[in-house]
Amino acid sequence: MNENYVTGGVFRTGWPRPGALILAAAALSACATTADPETVPPGVMRSSLPPIPAVSGPVSLYVEYPDSLQRVAVSDSNFVFGTIGTGDATLIIDGEFVDVEPNGAFLAWLPVPVATRGDTAEYHLVARRGTEVDSLLHPIRVPTDQGSDWEEGQLLDPDWLGARTQRWAYPDESISIELRASPEAEVELVAGRTRIALEPGPRPELRVLTLSADELYRTACVPEDCNWSRQPDSLRMEVRASLGDDRQTESLILPLRVLDPIHPPVVRLRDVPDDVNGNDGMVVARPAAFGPYRWRFPDGTRAAVDLRVGDRVRLRLAPGLNAWVTAEDVEFLPPGTPTPRSAVGDLRFEPQGDQVALAIPLASALPLEVTQPDGRTLEVTLYGATGVTNRVSLGPSPRLVEWAEWTQQPGGTWRLRVRLTGPVWGWRARFDETDTGRATLRLEFRSAPTIDPGNPLAGRRIAIDPGHPGAGATGPTGYYEGDANLAIGRILQRILAERGADPILIRNDRDQLGLYERTGAAEEAGAELFVSIHNNALPDGVRPFGREGTSTYYFHPQAAALASAVQAGMLSTMRLRDLGVFWGDLAVCRMSWMPSILTEGAFMMMPRHEAALKDPGFQELYARGVADGIEAFLRDTARRDSE
Repeated sequence: MNENYVTGGVFRTGWPRPGALILAAAALSACATTADPETVPPGVMRSSLPPIPAVSGPVSLYVEYPDSLQRVAVSDSNFVFGTIGTGDATLIIDGEFVDVEPNGAFLAWLPVPVATRGDTAEYHLVARRGTEVDSLLHPIRVPTDQGSDWEEGQLLDPDWLGARTQRWAYPDESISIELRASPEAEVELVAGRTRIALEPGPRPELRVLTLSADELYRTACVPEDCNWSRQPDSLRMEVRASLGDDRQTESLILPLRVLDPIHPPVVRLRDVPDDVNGNDGMVVARPAAFGPYRWRFPDGTRAAVDLRVGDRVRLRLAPGLNAWVTAEDVEFLPPGTPTPRSAVGDLRFEPQGDQVALAIPLASALPLEVTQPDGRTLEVTLYGATGVTNRVSLGPSPRLVEWAEWTQQPGGTWRLRVRLTGPVWGWRARFDETDTGRATLRLEFRSAPTIDPGNPLAGRRIAIDPGHPGAGATGPTGYYEGDANLAIGRILQRILAERGADPILIRNDRDQLGLYERTGAAEEAGAELFVSIHNNALPDGVRPFGREGTSTYYFHPQAAALASAVQAGMLSTMRLRDLGVFWGDLAVCRMSWMPSILTEGAFMMMPRHEAALKDPGFQELYARGVADGIEAFLRDTARRDSE
């Protein structure tokens, strides 16, 4: 299972402990799932999975997933897996017979039990062999119905009036106040002498009031405080509900700061390391507060703030274009700091072997974006920049840069288009700042290494990243993905070395390693390719049977061909279901300095796959498939370069 945590999936946090599987949430950088079940190709080849070894021992029930008292994400049906310790016994869960594999592993798809006390429900398991019986009541927590704690006779739900999320907004920004009330009640907002009725929202029990930040501020504040220069900590109001003779009044506190559109706050971005990601000197940003990643801003980037909601801060890049970052990744600069702007003068590309460097002096470290419209072209966009460029030096011959041109876009956006003489292999960017706030943007572009078509692996430095720990999936008998990935990674290292490559194993023990520590180690070692080895799982609520197989992920365009070649290689050796090649917003794949991919060879949660992943012969097939794919990609690259 991948380590980016973008979507939900079953995984283990930290180093494995029995039954410690939890459901992934989006934070950081998180677990991809398989393709939508409806799009999974139906064809299944005869697989290379070895037979499951038979186990005969004491009957002993153990549930690997869900963990005891874990809250599951669905309330209708879900999977349950674990072991009964032996392959010659029967298993019944909640009155239904469940298949048991020869090694005692089981995977069941069952209705989620109904809660019997609060939000707690229980699976009832019984394993039997002759007169030998083992039974288990396995508790879980099920989703609760929002509003199930609504008290009879209550007009307002006070939980919806509790601590409100901090908000910053410009005067014309719309602010919505939403609360829950009895559908029959009359509800109004009271601030001083002002009374505003709250109209029914999308559901009868919801009441919504939408005002601009300025209107809300002037409605709620007392006359002497109605000036943005004297910001109160919060706006204090009352919500009153009435139904017949019944009345209910609740206090409403709304943390709101109205921003001065002439002098907006300015922040400096800084990538704060964490236990999962580490630090790569780049701050990821999203087009929506909780959307997917789009931008990667280097440390030191400065930008104006135009909205804050809780721990999310919105940056203004250009008119109509904003980027969201987390509050922990911003440092607010002193009030009065001017909005970042800069002119862009003459440019000069400097060749450095198979690389070319470009330094752009700027008055401030502006937000930037690097995109790849095709295999040989990069576009660098600076927000808040004005071009005064009269000359672009492409460097002495032979050149890596074929041509470069710049354009001025509306809204203070400057764009540089760079065409390389060969395929883009990678790029990276950083800011060098001075004490005065001036900055130099340093961009490096990388072309493909010189590859021998007859022996494409010869001398190639390839980073092998055995995924996990931390996190990671486990199988029904408790086999941990991190162990499987490491075993496969070691074999892959041997195979690549035998074929002439110079492989680098990023992890060779059980120590936890941050995601960006892994990519950073690859860069520091001078690697030319990065392959992260994983095995998959499914999120709650997805029927597992027929969904298992092999998939590969990439992010940057230069890695797409590598992903396709490795996927083909794994399919040819393991012969599992082809789930496809995916673009995936995954942390290790976002590394831009070299083609980077992540493999999901098999499924830890499937009993047959788990047993196979323990088998040295199948581990060899997995590793050989990846090696074959890498070799094919390099051979194709060499062939294209020679044409």
